[in-house]
Amino acid sequence: MSFTTDPSSLPPAGADALVHSRRVAEHIAERMTAADGWLSFAEYMQLALYAPGLGYYSAGARKFGAAGDFVTAPMISPLFARCCARRFIDWLDLQSAREILEFGPGTGQFAADALGLLSGSGSPLRRYRLLEVSADLRERQQQTLASTASGDVELDWLDSLPNDFAGVVFANEILDALPCERFVVRGGELWRLGVGLASGAVSAARFEWRMRPANGARVDDDDFRMIAARLFPNEGVNEKRSVVTNLPEGYCGEWHPSLTAWFAALAAAMDRGTVLIVDYGLPRSQLLHPQRMTGSLRCHYRHQAHGDPFLHPGLCDITAWVDFTAVAEAAMQAGFQISGFTTQAGFLLGAGIDRELAAATTGLEPADPRHIALARGARTLLLPGEMGEAVKCMLLTRDAASGTPSAPLLDSAFSLQDLRASLWG
Repeated sequence: MSFTTDPSSLPPAGADALVHSRRVAEHIAERMTAADGWLSFAEYMQLALYAPGLGYYSAGARKFGAAGDFVTAPMISPLFARCCARRFIDWLDLQSAREILEFGPGTGQFAADALGLLSGSGSPLRRYRLLEVSADLRERQQQTLASTASGDVELDWLDSLPNDFAGVVFANEILDALPCERFVVRGGELWRLGVGLASGAVSAARFEWRMRPANGARVDDDDFRMIAARLFPNEGVNEKRSVVTNLPEGYCGEWHPSLTAWFAALAAAMDRGTVLIVDYGLPRSQLLHPQRMTGSLRCHYRHQAHGDPFLHPGLCDITAWVDFTAVAEAAMQAGFQISGFTTQAGFLLGAGIDRELAAATTGLEPADPRHIALARGARTLLLPGEMGEAVKCMLLTRDAASGTPSAPLLDSAFSLQDLRASLWG
């Protein structure tokens, strides 16, 4: 996916799409006015992505694939799902579990490909649950899976977490779409980088960045300072109670403030099981690095990435890379064990993608378009310049019944490249 700093180079939005975007902008502007003209970026992102009936993930626009804005690993190659599915079978067996829960299943392609293995003879799986809050995506998933032979596996769509879940949880590119806070370094202190109404807007609401100190004027300033102090524990707080930093002047960065609540809710829903998280991100020391001056915020529109979250609100996806150290901290606080952390390339190679590719291309000539597509997909998943290094995989385990975190899984998919030490580097 290419990145552009010139919004005029993006494909034009249709008339109906622009009307919808104006409705989203008006809704955000109303909330902004009620909040004295300033919203945190997390609040803005929540509304732009998830406002009921309006937000990017709540309305009906096509998001995935050639007609959408981006593609994910399951859409690039069926090898991704097959590698995951083989590990799922082992993890289900290990914990005598019978269910899988997939967060945000997108098009349903991952489930369709994975069920090719998971519904086979000898598989322990009995129920595949799909947690989807978008009505149009749920409909698309049901269409995708209608022709999938699921054997004795029950398909179950949910709009909230189940109770007493035991099994495997799969979350692919979920955490990077959680609303994020943004900050900017000003005078050696961390200021909040929020959103206000742009001056001079006439026919439609337009937005712009607004900086302000976390000085207690807003009720959520304390939360901002608390998280900032945890992210930068070796730096400090001055007499004004502002978090000070040695990061360069003008440095911008992000964090996901809802990680603690997300993992607490997941832990409350789980009796025992494993969690596989796959997402773009880095350990904290690499993500919040002085050389990453502009942060990792990215917007996606028609297969082009850009950096303006105020362009066409409701029509563009907005993401920020995940701080996997924060993920590990939130997970451990909720009672999970960090049982593996590696790159996507390390995980897939450890999970046997070479064997899956060989099996899938058996009987095909190298010049066969099917062989070419499978080989090309494998390269995209593995190469450092593609998804291989940018995407990370984390394995969590939990056994609430034992009263203590479960022992780490010695899983082959994570033993090839164990990067857990980097989380605390």
